[in-house]
Amino acid sequence: MKIGAMNHPARDPVAEIEWFGQNGFGFVDLTLEPPAADPADLDIGGIRSALARHSLDVVAHAAYFIPISSPFASLRQAALQEFLRTLEAAARIGARMMTVHYLGIPPLFPPERCPEWHLEVLHPLCARAAELEVAILLENAPGLPGQIDHIARILDVIPGLGFHLDSGHTQVEGGADMFEAFLARLGRRLMHVHLSENDGSRDQHLPLGAVPKLRVDWPGRIARLKASGYDGTISLEVFAPERAYLLQSRDLLRTWWETA
Repeated sequence: MKIGAMNHPARDPVAEIEWFGQNGFGFVDLTLEPPAADPADLDIGGIRSALARHSLDVVAHAAYFIPISSPFASLRQAALQEFLRTLEAAARIGARMMTVHYLGIPPLFPPERCPEWHLEVLHPLCARAAELEVAILLENAPGLPGQIDHIARILDVIPGLGFHLDSGHTQVEGGADMFEAFLARLGRRLMHVHLSENDGSRDQHLPLGAVPKLRVDWPGRIARLKASGYDGTISLEVFAPERAYLLQSRDLLRTWWETA
């Protein structure tokens, strides 16, 4: 298992990488999005140098708001072009995985159109990614009950597509924590994990164990993840103003994993 952290998209990505490297993380989860990390504006050489200087691996993350499932075909094609642009940047910085977010659709449309529209974009994206030797991962989203069936269908259709499990998102899916359900059903395709805390009302990216009276048994959750056979990358998506909380989350995660 390797612990990493995600850069803040409003901060200089090279400075973010330097901080992660200086503080003992194993990799950077580089979200490639505006305002400070638009793929078109990246200092590719600076990023690669900073990663090499600290012996850091890197995984890439496309902007969560790219409209992959828009009812407008023209916007889905625009989304594909943005994903391809991000993919090219991800390959240039040395990433071998890139996350794409699952998105819902407006309520007036038949639910089955959602996976169809995702597939329309993901098929050509995964084909190009295979040429670049980058795996595309599909991440579960916050606040979308029933998405597990759609994600499972998409994964069944595209064998080379990986699954990215975001624990914080599973806590805000219609009032039920879906972590165990996602792990049980899609764990065989799991390639990357995000961890963060929230109070169940929304995706808050708080430090692990920070919410009083929360029902999440973090040692138990990490033990179940480890028992599933997963032994890959885990990103701490913690954006507390005081970064000591990110470091504390890292140390807690390492302890829970080692004692599981």
